[in-house]
Amino acid sequence: MRQFPVILIPPEVQRIAQSRPVAPDFNIELPSVPSYRQPKPIHIQEALFLTIGLVIVVALVTLIAKELGIILLIVGTISIIFRIRYQFQSYKRRYKKHQDTFQRYLAKLEAYSHDEIKYQRELAILHAPERIQAFRHEQFKSFFEKLPPAENAIALREASNPFGNAKPSDAEAIEGVIYYFGITLQQYLSGTLYQGLKLYIPSIDYDWSPALAYIDPELNLHIAIEISFPSDNAAIIMRNDLAERYLVDSGWIIIKFSQEQILRNSAECCKEFAKLLDRLSFDSTVLENFADTPDLAPIKY
Repeated sequence: MRQFPVILIPPEVQRIAQSRPVAPDFNIELPSVPSYRQPKPIHIQEALFLTIGLVIVVALVTLIAKELGIILLIVGTISIIFRIRYQFQSYKRRYKKHQDTFQRYLAKLEAYSHDEIKYQRELAILHAPERIQAFRHEQFKSFFEKLPPAENAIALREASNPFGNAKPSDAEAIEGVIYYFGITLQQYLSGTLYQGLKLYIPSIDYDWSPALAYIDPELNLHIAIEISFPSDNAAIIMRNDLAERYLVDSGWIIIKFSQEQILRNSAECCKEFAKLLDRLSFDSTVLENFADTPDLAPIKY
C-alpha cells in the first residue's frame, strides 16, 4: 500500500535547497573580564586572618619555647603592621592600575562589539532571502545543465483539447482531466508544461512518458507529474519504480498523484505542486496563488 502524493527528489537537489552562502569566519575572541577585584585601602579581612594565624602559631610555639613565642609574636606583629601600612600607601597606585586595566577591557569590549555588529550586518546581507535564492539558483543551474532538452514534446498550451470546449464530467475521462489540471496550473508557472514527452530508459528497455512534464528554461529544471492508477498490477508498478529510480538519478524530480486525487481534487493537486516549488526554493510566488485552496489530503491504496 502506498500513500499519494509521492514526491521523489534527487539528494543533491535536497542539499542545494537547504544550502546558504558560506558565512565569513569570525575569529575575534570575546575579551575576558579582569580577574582581580577593585582594590581597597586596607584589606581588613586579610589583616584579620593574618592576626588570627599569628596568634595560633605563637600559642603553639609558646608551648614549646616561651621566649621563641614572644619573639615570633613581636616579629609577626611588626610584619602585619608593615603589611597594612604598605597597603594603605600603595592604594592610589593599585587603584589607578585597576582603573587602567578596566578601561582597557572596556575599550576591547567596545571594539569587539563593533566588529560583531559589522559581522552580523555582513551576515544578514549575505543571508538575505534574495541572496540565498540567487546562490541556490546558481547551484541548480550547474546541477540541471546535464539534463537534455525535451524532444517531441508538445507544450500544453499548444496541445489540442481532447474534449473540445466542454469540460469533461465523466470520471473515466482522465486525459481530459489531466489537460484541464495542466491548463489551470500553467497559468501560474514561469516554465512550461508539456505533454507527450518520451524518454528511453535503457535499464528496462522502456519508453517512459509522464502525464505532464514541467520544464523551467532558466534552471533547466525538469519535474515529471505522473498519475498512479488503482488498476496497475505488480509488473507495471515495478517497471515504473525502476524508471523513476533511473530518472531521479539523472536529475529529474517526480511528483505522483493518484487517479482519484486528479479527478476529484485537481486544485489541491496544483497547490501540492506549488508547495514543491516553494519547498525546494525554485519559485515561491506560485504558492501565493493557492492561499485559499485547502491542502491535498493524502490517499492510500
